[in-house]
Parts: sequence; structure tokens; C-alpha cells
Amino acid sequence: MKGRYPRHTRRNRHLPCLAASAAGLLLAGAASHALAVEPARYSGIQPDQSLPTQAPESGYEFTIGGGVGYSPRYMGSDEYRATPALNLALQTPYGVFVGLGGIGYRLSLPAGFFVSAALSYDEGRKDRAKGLDSGSDKLRGMGDIKGSVFTTLQAGYAIGDLAVVSVATDIPLTHRDRGNVYRFAVDSVLFKSPTDSVGVGATAHFASGKYAQTYFGVSANQSLNSGYRQHAAGGGLYGVSLTANWTHNFTKHWSTTVAGGVMRYTGNASKSPIVFNKTNYQVAATLDYTF
Repeated sequence: MKGRYPRHTRRNRHLPCLAASAAGLLLAGAASHALAVEPARYSGIQPDQSLPTQAPESGYEFTIGGGVGYSPRYMGSDEYRATPALNLALQTPYGVFVGLGGIGYRLSLPAGFFVSAALSYDEGRKDRAKGLDSGSDKLRGMGDIKGSVFTTLQAGYAIGDLAVVSVATDIPLTHRDRGNVYRFAVDSVLFKSPTDSVGVGATAHFASGKYAQTYFGVSANQSLNSGYRQHAAGGGLYGVSLTANWTHNFTKHWSTTVAGGVMRYTGNASKSPIVFNKTNYQVAATLDYTF
């Protein structure tokens, strides 16, 4: 993929909510866009196809690939698992983009501004360890968080070829009681040559009161069933994340990407009895083919 921003491996950017089928398999993808560490939405480091890119002359670009990733079982977990890392990304000259994070439309505006909207699905969280699903046996009695179809709305500004500043929100369209998440992100290219590129990103993650309670809170009923003390999470900033990636192009079509991310939980989220580790890490590597 040749773009304004280097290829990266599901984001997730959560770390706040990294999902299988859509979760474990979403663990990483190489694409020419910024990384997102979002554990609730993805089970790994996820490319953000909604960010601006310079498409090839044809206006179309399709990337497919796979590899391996390593990520926490859920946000705040002290248990990690290896998962397949898949990559699937399509860019079109009409602003339509498709990736493991969903399907959407990006509109480029004058002076480097852009807006985008996308539709995707998050499988939620299990209260037990089950295959590649997000969840752990340590959550027994907490109950499952149901999956949800959601829309992601984003707006941003591209600072030339150097960086992109953006804000985004994920709004559930089904099972809306799980709440909304919000992000402020800066993604940048540190180095780029004909064969290699290095990118970094930083994101502040915010949650509505419902979302924070869903993923970090413990209700009276959950406390009774699980044995954990009650905890009111409250909305606001719940974490900050940093990501980095390196992409090496072997040929015009073949490339490899190695990416990593770290998420630090803050505020009431970090004080939750189900957050066993306030800092989560993710790594992934993929081999990709672009045409």
C-alpha cells in the first residue's frame, strides 16, 4: 500500500476494548493508516481506514494479509493470548473504505480537513474464557456484554504529510445501553523511504457514564454473583494509549508490518476491581500483499 501514512496493523485502539471472530481475528492489520488501540472494539492493533490517504493512480488499493498477534484477554486483564492476525483493507477513489473495522465513507474537505462515518460490529465481552472471544474466567458472575452494531463518526485535519489530528466517537445502534466512547488522536509519520516507514500515534480515550459502568463498573447484582466489590466507574477519561509501527516493503506488492501498542487506564477505570493490570500491551506482525 502506498499512502500518505504508513501501513499499520486493529487500533483499537482500547487497551480500552481490543473482539474475535471479529475479536481475536481482528488482531492486527497492515494498512497505510494510523493505528488504533481500542480493545472493546477490536482484539488487537487495528488499522484506521477512515484517515486520509494518497491512493495510487488507479484510485483503488486492496491489501490482504495475515500473521500473529499477542494481546490482553479484555481491557485491564493480566492474562494475555496469542491470536491470528488478519488484515483486510480496501480504499476506493470515491471515499468508500472497507476494513476489519467496518465499512464507511470519508469526505475530504478543503484545507486538509475531512469527515467520515463507518458501520461496524463489536462482539462485546464474555464472563469466561472462550476461544478467541474477549473475556476471562476471572469475570465469572459479571455476565456477558452483548455484541452491538455501532457507527463511528470522525472528523480531523491532515497537517501536510506529517500528521493527522482527529476526534471520533463510537455510537451503538443496537444494545445502546452499553454507552458511547470518544477519542482524540494524533498520528504521525516519523520516517519514510521507498522501502520503509515508521509511524507513531497517541490517543486519549473517553467514555460516557454507561460505557464506563458497562466495562469497568460492578453493580450490586454483579458484586453478589462475582464476589467483587461494587464499583461506580463514572464517565470521562479512562485511558491513554501510544502506538508504533514499522513497515518494510519487499517489492511493489509484498510487505511486512510490525506494530505495538500500550494502554494505560486512568481515573475510576483504573480503580475497578476487574482491572488487574492498569497497563496493557499489544504486539502484532503481518505479511501482506497489496494490489
